[in-house]
Amino acid sequence: MPPNALWIACLPAYGSSTPEPAGPWLARYGPQPVLHEDGWLLELSASQRLFGGRAALLRRLRHEGAALGWGRLGAAPTALAALAVARATPAAGGFGHALGPDWSARLDALPASHLGPARPHRPVLDALGLRTLGDLRRCPRAGLARRTAPGLLQALDALYGQAPLALPGWQAPERFHQTLALPAPSAETAALAFAGQRLLGQLTAWLQQRQAGVLHWRLGWQGRPAATALDFRHRRPTRDTRLLRSQLHDALARTRLDAAVDGLWLETVHVVPWSPASATLLPDRPADDALSWEALLERLSARLGPARVQTVQRAAHWDPARRQRWRAALQAPLETEGRRGSDHAAAAPALALAAMATLWEPPWWLPQPRRLDTGPDGHPRLKGQRLRRVLGPQRIATGWWDTPVAWEMGVATSADGRCWWLHRHAQPGPTSPGEWRLAGVYA
Repeated sequence: MPPNALWIACLPAYGSSTPEPAGPWLARYGPQPVLHEDGWLLELSASQRLFGGRAALLRRLRHEGAALGWGRLGAAPTALAALAVARATPAAGGFGHALGPDWSARLDALPASHLGPARPHRPVLDALGLRTLGDLRRCPRAGLARRTAPGLLQALDALYGQAPLALPGWQAPERFHQTLALPAPSAETAALAFAGQRLLGQLTAWLQQRQAGVLHWRLGWQGRPAATALDFRHRRPTRDTRLLRSQLHDALARTRLDAAVDGLWLETVHVVPWSPASATLLPDRPADDALSWEALLERLSARLGPARVQTVQRAAHWDPARRQRWRAALQAPLETEGRRGSDHAAAAPALALAAMATLWEPPWWLPQPRRLDTGPDGHPRLKGQRLRRVLGPQRIATGWWDTPVAWEMGVATSADGRCWWLHRHAQPGPTSPGEWRLAGVYA
């Protein structure tokens, strides 16, 4: 047994509601929670330093356990000892421990029935006067073995750390799907958000145990069609509780239910392996609490709606105005963006794209080009002011792959220093080119 061994055992408090599964909760603090007999066990020797030390970790587990329905906790250097100490706590809830140099002496004073394999032999042990764990340890082993099962001696040795104990670890399911019944039917956002936070806590614990991050998850209502569920998407795998919680609150704030619901369910749709971000190598760099670009897009999409937060994607096309494709920021990228019927994007000649690569294309295009007036000199004017050409015009001809059209395009600047993208038909009529139109804006 390691000198700093620490096991925690959790039992439900009597008289409380059915507790939540302890496996996902305990998986936040150690890699292998164990369901053994009537309680959950977890070895904390390696992880206690990560949570501020032994005392701070035990206080945290006691507080969280009481909130989740696991109000009886015990701590000891071995798994069975922690379980025996937890069984000695008050039925309504409490915390006990057998730690320190005299931990075995504290264990000796506990009733023998607190050792699971001793319970079936309680009448025999009472008749022999063996009422405490210390009595069992001091009893001759040969006589005890003849009157009980061999498993009792093996459990007794494991109880005091004199023999190993094989415990199968808890494994998170391949797919997360949990339901939560509400205390009363409700359509209030606050009640649904509180219940959803409990499901998110289970989700993040499941993700940590699986070493995974979620890209797509859903929150729905019990008794309602799955089509009414809320969908949440992320650009990168995440298991950040704060981010998930903020998205949930923003989405519920925009949701209006036509009737009260009895409960919620939460499930994962797309989960991938997750690895933490690399820490900075600069020791003097302060912690940065600002949202990342992906987190900002996700929060805005949850608050405003996915259709109102869009991002641009480049597409191959001879026409510069059609090289931008806008889509929802959280939408999965299209595999063949731009290959749609008459667009002929895939057929755009490489020479045309290479010729336009040197032209300064605008980041923002107007929904409809705006016609510009021209003065006596034929130069385009904006609000009566002459625009000064700074680049172009460059001639683009569609050639054989589309209706034969020739365009002249260029960049001009106004008196206030703003830049504009102009274009016109190079040959709209038999003698003169077409009128200039304002098509793009430079922010």
